[in-house]
Amino acid sequence: MLLAGLFLLSGASADSPVTGPGPEWHLDEKGFLIGDNPGEAWLLEDEENGIWQYSSADLSVRVTRFTEQANKKQKRVYCVAEVYASERSPLYPILHPQVGNDPVPGCHKEKADKLVENYPSVLAISDDYYGHRYQTRKTGAKWPTGIIIRNGKILFDKTRDSSRKAEFPPLDTMAVYPDGSLKVRVCDELTAEEYLAEGATNVFSFGPWLIRNGEVNEKGATGKKATYSTLRYNSSGRAVIGMVEPFHYILIVVGRPDKNKYLGANGDWLIAKLQEYGCVEAFNLDGGGTACMAFNGKVIIRGDNSKRPLCGMIAFGNLE
Repeated sequence: MLLAGLFLLSGASADSPVTGPGPEWHLDEKGFLIGDNPGEAWLLEDEENGIWQYSSADLSVRVTRFTEQANKKQKRVYCVAEVYASERSPLYPILHPQVGNDPVPGCHKEKADKLVENYPSVLAISDDYYGHRYQTRKTGAKWPTGIIIRNGKILFDKTRDSSRKAEFPPLDTMAVYPDGSLKVRVCDELTAEEYLAEGATNVFSFGPWLIRNGEVNEKGATGKKATYSTLRYNSSGRAVIGMVEPFHYILIVVGRPDKNKYLGANGDWLIAKLQEYGCVEAFNLDGGGTACMAFNGKVIIRGDNSKRPLCGMIAFGNLE
């Protein structure tokens, strides 16, 4: 169920927002609860000032909303979530269950607001949207679904041939491992069976990968070597995830609540921001109307106002 009443926000204002628990709560440098505390978790939801926080013994989440002047006429608004997870509260997928003749979970679409209501979590971000690729294949689309693994089970195993002409999405992969590490790869670098053999519990397929072993993917940026045109421009909202070290993640969603007043983000901006937070692995998720971030069962930022239905999300802190 959703969290409520763990911490009553009071005395907050634009000039003096509450950004931390009172002295009776004890947190370490990562934001985990330690020692004796008034409860099992501490929660702050300050939408007016753009700050959302959660702390327990197993999970620490801090989300901050930023607004900057992108050009003379438009601003850029985005949320950055810094997450310290653990073996007891790891990254996990939210999947819409199978409906009708769906071959696997995650093929049916649902509004993000309903999805986070039905599968409550502390934090959730839109994912690789593989269900859309499956659905459109049934109506004639030619793209493969990509290598998709959820909770240790192969859902789809057909991907692109990386030696052929680049197409979008490139279906690069981000694999998640029990030790909290994320690894990004080119679409066909490993097979689904090989991912399982090396211990991957979840594999997401979209891309392009942005940072790998600390090195930037120039094809995912905006310079002359850039391949994927969608990341060359600031025309869309974005959703990306990066790893600083195992169990330490950065999630960013760039929103466009008004396309005349707000700008999206290109590959260069995303990579620079992820590097600013120290990410050594980073991955581009589906953007535009798909992109969104939710905290404690409420969507707090969207890629745009289309409210595109989702098939699944990437989450932390299962509240079911």
